[in-house]
Amino acid sequence: MQVKKYQAADTQQAMRLVRASHGPDAVILDCRSIAGGVEVVVSLEELIESSAPATANLASARDTRSEREPTALDALFNRRKKAEEQSAPAAKEAVAPNRETAAGPQVVWSQNEELLTMKQELASMKSMLMDQLKGHSWQHASHQTPEYEELNAFLSAMDIDPALGKQLRAEIPADETVSLQREMLKMLLIKKLSVATPPSSGAICLVGPQGAGKTTTIAKIAAQYVLTHGRSDIAILTTDTARVGAQEQLRAYGRILQVPVHVAADEEEAVKTYRLLRKKNLVLIDTAGISFRDKQGISELHSLVSAMQDVQVFLTLPADTENYVQSEIIDAYSAFNARGAVLTRIDEAMRIGGAMSNLIQHRLPLVWCANGPRVPQNLSAADASKLVNMAVRMTKAFEHKRQPITVPKEPEKQAESVPAEVAMARQAQRGSSLNVRV
Repeated sequence: MQVKKYQAADTQQAMRLVRASHGPDAVILDCRSIAGGVEVVVSLEELIESSAPATANLASARDTRSEREPTALDALFNRRKKAEEQSAPAAKEAVAPNRETAAGPQVVWSQNEELLTMKQELASMKSMLMDQLKGHSWQHASHQTPEYEELNAFLSAMDIDPALGKQLRAEIPADETVSLQREMLKMLLIKKLSVATPPSSGAICLVGPQGAGKTTTIAKIAAQYVLTHGRSDIAILTTDTARVGAQEQLRAYGRILQVPVHVAADEEEAVKTYRLLRKKNLVLIDTAGISFRDKQGISELHSLVSAMQDVQVFLTLPADTENYVQSEIIDAYSAFNARGAVLTRIDEAMRIGGAMSNLIQHRLPLVWCANGPRVPQNLSAADASKLVNMAVRMTKAFEHKRQPITVPKEPEKQAESVPAEVAMARQAQRGSSLNVRV
């Protein structure tokens, strides 16, 4: 039997090579994983026999094609063709301009510069108002409990949520020294911040908003696994087809680590690929970044992840985001029942007390901490003690900036200060009046 082998980075690319060389009638004999990708074995004898009757009628050829057993290549292209036919009307409606106003290029409303500028200004204003409200809450707490004034200032500098700070303050005696109160506060934060051990096997799926660091974290986890257990029992699956850079980044790390990287275009393909990869000891699944405001996108992602069995979902939470945004992210992804969180971009955050507050209040365990872009050095297992000590070190810069608030006293009339020239003029006037009276 005459066969031909094709090697590619993933199954999708291999199928494209087979179709380009032999057409849709190619018979695939085998498809297996190799170092750096996959290998597809194609039979050449079937192709020679099918091309022999060159004078056959087109109708009979179609009948013969329909009678034979469909191959994996046929199923792949039929599914792609069906998806393209379903998405064609929506794409035409989105792309086709209005006939009445089709004189020039149309600007999508979400990309309008004025709207983008307004959106940024509103976000900045909201952040400023939230900071002012939080500062007002701490000032109000200091007025109500003056015995905790120093502790309240320390909690405010750490960026701890006022509601959580009130709970912590209730467990600390007021008659203790300031240094002892701070040590007790650190112990309480370490106790309340839940951490979990990172899994070393199974299927790990990272979800979160755009730019949170999911792809880089996947690469770090893969590199650490390869350094410890080798590269023979690990695979990476990405469903992020919207951002090409994510695929190229993972493929680059896959070539360096010699780990196969598979790309799934839709839910059906993702589920089938995942079933083939479940025999691996560790499967890392990267997903597309979805904004916490995109409810439909989050629902579709939840459907995709739910279709894959026994997947451990972890939420990627950026540490340099505003506290209220972090809280909204956790609430938006609550349907996934995440087993834990990955706190990323710690090196770009000014303070991490707000992130710790959100993790404590939402009872979300912390699993990994990412403190930079280097692979795999800047990823470590979560340690509550180290994280709290880091938050305290970040607090020092904000403590120096805090100035005590003093209420100015009303000036007394006797202590009124006047310029020297005015005093001399008044003295001269008094002397002249005395001379006149004499």
